[in-house]
Formats: sequence, structure tokens, C-alpha cells
Amino acid sequence: MTTTWPRGSMSTVQEGRPHTVRPTRGRLRGLAWVHALVMAGCAVLGLFVVVRYAIHSVRGFHFDDRMMLSLGTTPAAWWRILDVLGLVTDVSVALCLAVCVVVAMLQRRWAVAISAGVLIGGANITTQVLKYQVLQSVSPPNTLPSGHTTVGLSLALAAVIVASYRWRPLVTAGAALVATFVGAGTVSAHWHRPGDVLAAGMVCLGWAAVALAIVGGLQRRVPVGRRPVRLAAASVLGVLLAGLAVVLIGVRPRFGIYDLPLALCTLGLLGAMFAIVVGWVSQAVDRIVA
Repeated sequence: MTTTWPRGSMSTVQEGRPHTVRPTRGRLRGLAWVHALVMAGCAVLGLFVVVRYAIHSVRGFHFDDRMMLSLGTTPAAWWRILDVLGLVTDVSVALCLAVCVVVAMLQRRWAVAISAGVLIGGANITTQVLKYQVLQSVSPPNTLPSGHTTVGLSLALAAVIVASYRWRPLVTAGAALVATFVGAGTVSAHWHRPGDVLAAGMVCLGWAAVALAIVGGLQRRVPVGRRPVRLAAASVLGVLLAGLAVVLIGVRPRFGIYDLPLALCTLGLLGAMFAIVVGWVSQAVDRIVA
């Protein structure tokens, strides 16, 4: 007896496994643009809110300063944080940028190499221009956005974009850990207020949107699949590990139990921002970047 299959039915089942329908290049390009526009819109809105509250409002500025001062460090912790922040130099940024580009080029992922360079260069130049040429604070000199946070987060996001499909969850966790530690470290060492770090996060998110638009428009490969839960969990795990590291090295509420609620709020706010930014970019990359 011969079984007649309806036309097209064999495309859904092959050897007992569901057939994965991959998007066409046109659909992939449209998906990349949607992600980029939404991400860029949130970045601009977030930056506007932070600037308006943190440096253009006297009350907001003083509360932001109070949040920074709620965190204190032991002498040993302070030196450990400075050792890490001291690694953020022009040479180290250039070296990390070169590594990201070379790794992508060795894999013949030319669009990924271009997008990584655009993300790192664009985010860091934008931060310097905003800080020294555009924005003015109610209490000069202006320190928003944080340059160290921009460097750490832009390099972390570039690593997520460059990472292969198999290694992306692990790289996402590492990226969230490094970026969170650098951002929280600048606040704990009293180099920057939390608003400076949040603003740097919005700058990096905006340039990540540009990077995704570039990849979506230029790459010819098709991504393998989507793992939103796994990547979100990896981002949260990296942030939690960074928070644990910050506590273990000696970051404490500056005035003990009195500052504990505000210190927890400060670290929680920073951690939430890094978890959202790294997790969001990683999930978008998983859907768009091959």
C-alpha cells in the first residue's frame, strides 16, 4: 500500500525531528532593524531620564551623590578595585578591539568584525563628547557618563556579538560579570555616581543597536536559533557573581546598618541595568547574528 503525502508535509518532519524554518535574508534584515530601533529608542529615552534627574536636577544630583556615598570599602578592597580599573587604558581598549575584530575575521564574519569595531569606537567617543563637550552638571565638573563603565560594557557587548553560537551563553555570563564589576567598582571607589554608570549603559545600548543593524544588513549567514531563557539566565548569573565578588573583596555600607538599605538599592539598581542590557543584547544577537 502506497501512502500519499500532502504537498509540503515532508518539509515539517524529517527522520522523526521537527524541521527548523530559518528566516530569509529579507526577514532577518527586517528583524534586525526592529530590534535596533526599539533598542535605540530605549537607550535615548533612558539617557534623557538619567541626565534630567542626575545632573540637571539639584535634588536628583544630591540623591545620586548620597547613593554613591552609601557604599564604602576597606583599604584592601579599595586597592583591589583600583588594580582592576587601572587595566582600563587606551592600549588595553585597542588590544581588546583588535582581538574582537581578528577573531571575527578569522571566522570570515566580516559584518560582525565591522559591527564590533563600530560598537566599541562609537560608544567610547560618544561618552567623551557627551562628558566634556555637551552635558553640563548643576555641580561642575560633569562626570556623566562614566568612561570606565563605557569601556568595560562596550568591550563586553562586542565579545557577545563576536562569540560563536556555542560559546555565547558562557561569554554572556562573563561579559555581565566584568561589566558589572567595573561599573560597581567605580561607584564603590567614589569615582562615579550611579547616574554616571547608568548613562554609560544607555550609551553602550544605543551603539549595540547600531551594531545589530549593521550585522542584519550586511551578513549573509543565517543564525542557528533562539535561546532567550538560557541567555537571560547567563546574564543574571554574571551579575550575581560580580555582586558576590564585590562583597567578598570588602565593599560594605559606609555607615553600617544605617546605610544598608540605600547601599543594597544602589548595587541592585546597577546590577539590574547590566543584567538587562547584556541579556537583551545577547538575546538579540542570538536571533540575528550567525
